[in-house]
Amino acid sequence: MPATLVLLALGLLGSILMFAGDMLLYFTTGAYDMDGTLRPYMRIMRDVPAGRVRVGGALGPVAAFLYVLGFAGLALVARGDLSWLVWLAAALLAFALVCGGAYHAQYVYLSVIAKAGREELYDEVAGNIMFVMRFATVPMYLGFVVLAAAVVLGQTVFPAWLVVLTPLVTSLLGLVWMHVPQPARCVLFGGWSNLVFTIMFAAMLVCKLAG
Repeated sequence: MPATLVLLALGLLGSILMFAGDMLLYFTTGAYDMDGTLRPYMRIMRDVPAGRVRVGGALGPVAAFLYVLGFAGLALVARGDLSWLVWLAAALLAFALVCGGAYHAQYVYLSVIAKAGREELYDEVAGNIMFVMRFATVPMYLGFVVLAAAVVLGQTVFPAWLVVLTPLVTSLLGLVWMHVPQPARCVLFGGWSNLVFTIMFAAMLVCKLAG
């Protein structure tokens, strides 16, 4: 199997594993009302079995490694005079997802302090998570824009219409998932930051196989 297909498939697997990690950490059929902080996640994880939380956190770094391999595959589909845009997007997204894997693993500590009745430590734990998260935010969205531009400008082997299946476009659906009923809201809104990559890698694999 060509290296590009293997790498894109590994990126797809990474997105699925990171999504699974999200669900292991905080999937709930109960209340899922986000307030812009991590406190709602802490309250959910207080009642999640410790083993489930540990596995969910551990999937973060594993998934991040697979994501990086997937973005290496993304770089291999570049073509054209501005193909450096694809390489730039791949580098930005890889950096963002490495940061994502790092703070994903730290969610476990929200569960630890909640179970121990030490919620007064929330500010310290959440502050550290948010500190790492900020490193991912700008590169992530810049990567979305650069990748979308590269696809539209024909700097990849994919057709220009594939831009509608890149995270720049599909991430907008997160605004819709905020308003769907539970437990679909937890699955879709809570896991959408990874599902956008599941959609992207799956679409790229289909296009490569069909071509």
